[in-house]
Amino acid sequence: MGQKKQIGGIVAGLAVLLVLFNCYTTISAGHNKVATLFGEVQVEPLGEGFHIVNPLLNFTEFDLRAQTFTWEGVQVPSQDKLKTSMDVSVTFRLDGSRTPTILKETGRLDDVLSKHITPKVRSLLREAGKTVQQSQDFYLDTVQLELQTTMEVGLTEYLYEKGVIVDAVLFRDITLPPVVTTAVVQTKERQEQLEREKAQLQIVEQQAQQQVKQAQAREQAAVADANAKRTQADAEAYRIEIEAQAQAKANELLARSVTGELIQYNSVKQWDGKYPTTLLGGGENVLLNLPSAN
Repeated sequence: MGQKKQIGGIVAGLAVLLVLFNCYTTISAGHNKVATLFGEVQVEPLGEGFHIVNPLLNFTEFDLRAQTFTWEGVQVPSQDKLKTSMDVSVTFRLDGSRTPTILKETGRLDDVLSKHITPKVRSLLREAGKTVQQSQDFYLDTVQLELQTTMEVGLTEYLYEKGVIVDAVLFRDITLPPVVTTAVVQTKERQEQLEREKAQLQIVEQQAQQQVKQAQAREQAAVADANAKRTQADAEAYRIEIEAQAQAKANELLARSVTGELIQYNSVKQWDGKYPTTLLGGGENVLLNLPSAN
């Protein structure tokens, strides 16, 4: 009997210890816990901190901080029947006041992702892709902005009733179908070739313009040289004309100054005192020899 009492006391002590260990719970920052009693979900969740609780309760913890989940390589069809691959990231958080409903209707966070968020993301992407005419349009900023808006609005409206708050939707690593990628590369190569040819043409045009300018400069120089020579010739002609006019005027003045008296004066001035020894006289042109004066 003594041993049985001892064993019973030990069991009772262990039971008390087990109850004591289960009569409280602590909840870290950014989390809360939902209690269940024999499978029944309690309406009010427990917030951060230390709590004295019924030791018969079971708790499910929820992370209420913002979380980002990424779906890689999602195939999105466009109107041209081609599928473009892209990574889609959704940043969301659980509504702390709705965690009892989440646990009751959906389950834990993994269940929320698999049952609600993932199917809705893929569904909205397929619907949004139908508005894009060509797969390469996914590279356009306007198209990406429209897709982002469509996804955010659609997910917010759908997930709010599920206790999920959507903060942002992002697209990354958009990969076009190989056939489109090849066509884009070829188009880019042709554009680059055209740019090189255009640059070469501009160089040729610049060289031609430079040659034209040089020819114009030579022509202007030749015209200037011709004008200079013409001016010099005109000046020389003018000088000659002035000199001729001066000479003519001098001759005229000289002719006016030559009178009979001047001629006689010059003759007398130049006579050496001797008479001529031969005279041409008479109408017979007879030469007469005159005696010399002694």
